[in-house]
Amino acid sequence: MALPSQIQAVVAVEGKKAEVKTVPLPTPGPGEVLVKVSAVSINPTDWKHVAFLAEPGSLVGCDFVGTVADSNGTDLKEGTRVAGFTHGGKYPDRGSFAEYAIAVANVLVKVPDETPDEVAAATGVAVLTTVQVLFNRLEFPIPDKEKLTQLPTLNADSPQLLVWSGATAVGQIAIQFGRALGYHVITTASPKNFALLKSYGAAETYDYREEGLPEKISKEHPKLSAALDCISENGTQALAVRSLGASGGKVIVLLGPDKEAAALRNGVQIVHTLAYSLNGRPYSYGKAVYDEATVKSENEKIQPFTTGGIIRHMYKHGLLKGNNIKKMDGGLAGTIEGMEYLQDGKVSAEKLVYTF
Repeated sequence: MALPSQIQAVVAVEGKKAEVKTVPLPTPGPGEVLVKVSAVSINPTDWKHVAFLAEPGSLVGCDFVGTVADSNGTDLKEGTRVAGFTHGGKYPDRGSFAEYAIAVANVLVKVPDETPDEVAAATGVAVLTTVQVLFNRLEFPIPDKEKLTQLPTLNADSPQLLVWSGATAVGQIAIQFGRALGYHVITTASPKNFALLKSYGAAETYDYREEGLPEKISKEHPKLSAALDCISENGTQALAVRSLGASGGKVIVLLGPDKEAAALRNGVQIVHTLAYSLNGRPYSYGKAVYDEATVKSENEKIQPFTTGGIIRHMYKHGLLKGNNIKKMDGGLAGTIEGMEYLQDGKVSAEKLVYTF
């Protein structure tokens, strides 16, 4: 297939804005492929990069689904349908809100025919962050994918997982993974989202505004030792810390750890996670520096789920349904408006998806 020399892409510009511009076709490096993008989804990190971090000229966007246009010597064949993410907003040649995007081959998921583009488009940040949380940070055992064909039966001895703010994109996926692994998943949300989260596998749903909720959860689940805080700001880290059982445990957060929350209890560890490390490429994020050894280890740990096929297998067997999707109009240019919707707080319990 002949490739164009130039493409359309969403690019960060002066004034902390983004525009659709014509840019050179990006060239994949070692271990990378070029993907012809068919759909993308919007994440908070997209607008945050544009508003706070991206230098003018940086390509924007993380999540995508599409087909391999240039395999670049990797094991992925051209024409293979894949989904994943790239570190948009950081580099002049890496961003998913584009006609073509560069991606690290071993972090891509081969999408089964049963999974539509709208669902697969949100595989990147939400799904891979969840995998990083559960298996790299909380150190859950890696499952045998051949045994992941139906939901296991839960009982009084089932392990427990708290997902604070389960209606978020990562929260929805974490609930599904937890249930598929046989965990009794406890989550918080607005009552209007309880039915959705129950359908994803939550065993217990609580109104996050309920007074004394952390102490209630802790009392009712004294063995609870694993939690994911999907908000990680405005006091939620403290709420998650207080919710753990008598012996404490780990709270995984998506933003920087709150020192005051960490000091609330002995025996509780707050651990930050950031999916960009999975790409195996050293980078900095604010004051944090992720060196070669760190990102190499993170990249190796994700591969059973990507190249090893666990995520694909879960999609295929209906154990992973993806996010609650809202398909949007406007194509590539529409993603700019989508980022603004997200920034303005107009999105709730939905993942905005744009097809090209």
